[in-house]
Amino acid sequence: MLRSLVGSEMCIRDRTVDEVLKEFSAAWNANGDQVITENEFLDYYKDLSATIDNDSYFELMVRNAWHISGGEGQAANTANLRLLVTHMDGTSTIETLDDDLGVDSSSDDALVNALRKQGVTDILKVETATHC
Repeated sequence: MLRSLVGSEMCIRDRTVDEVLKEFSAAWNANGDQVITENEFLDYYKDLSATIDNDSYFELMVRNAWHISGGEGQAANTANLRLLVTHMDGTSTIETLDDDLGVDSSSDDALVNALRKQGVTDILKVETATHC
């Protein structure tokens, strides 16, 4: 998953995947042992939260970073994949894929399977706005 997240970073700064991974890991891994413990994870977000004045914005940032669906108002997740679903009766709805990390967004079968897991079963067709 992380390798897919670093693609845009590499384009911007012209670094290798390994360089970006090492920099990313250094921000989390305080003692440099290449293992990010629960305490290191919590310490990272504790430090980060001190730089963000608004609790709703902090919640949004965490939800979007980790693709955690939900949230209300300003804290509502905006990062998870949205899909246009045409149902068997011809109606269409926009569905948010609750667990989209690791789902191949270019595969209709993968998208349909993920939607079925979250209870959307009457799917005739599924579309994304863009394919990356």
